[in-house]
Amino acid sequence: MAARRAALFAFLLLAACARSEDANVLAEDNDEARTVEHVRTPEEDDGGVALGEWRASVQDDANVLEFGPAGATPVFSLRCDGRRGLFLQRHGAAPTGDLPMMMLTMGSETRRLAVVSVGGATPLLRAAIMPQDPLVGQLARNTGPLVVRVGDSPPLVLPASPSITTYVNGCANVRADDEDGADISVNVAAPAPVNQTAPAAQNAQ
Repeated sequence: MAARRAALFAFLLLAACARSEDANVLAEDNDEARTVEHVRTPEEDDGGVALGEWRASVQDDANVLEFGPAGATPVFSLRCDGRRGLFLQRHGAAPTGDLPMMMLTMGSETRRLAVVSVGGATPLLRAAIMPQDPLVGQLARNTGPLVVRVGDSPPLVLPASPSITTYVNGCANVRADDEDGADISVNVAAPAPVNQTAPAAQNAQ
């Protein structure tokens, strides 16, 4: 009888140890998962750059720079505000309820911007950047993807383009009488040829 009780006690002790080890492994796995989630970069979460192209267009007689698939409605656009500032416009109907914030990420910097709903044939959410805001210069100098998030909607990752620099600088230098930047020339830079060879230097005459 004593031997049977000793064997039962040993079995229960081993089972308790096994449950304790399983709990420790589970805790370690959870900690590791939280650590991995913490160090994920915005680019990994965003899942790739959006398909489309930057192109010149016109909205309400104002020249704009917009992004979207070829031949389709744009998903995002930049527009001068007529005061040397800039509008960031996320195209699409506004969600019901209170308007969300727009978050703009460039590299390690993220800014939260209030939006207003703009109706029309193509509704959109518009965030304004004042001309004295350093964000205007940061946007003009940025050479990496732009990540735009509006509320809980999926992030929109926009590719970098020299056209953004050209357009934003044009907004910053707009004439005082050029209402809404209507006269700004939007030059969309063409891709550089692959394996382009520099021209040979000419001999001095």
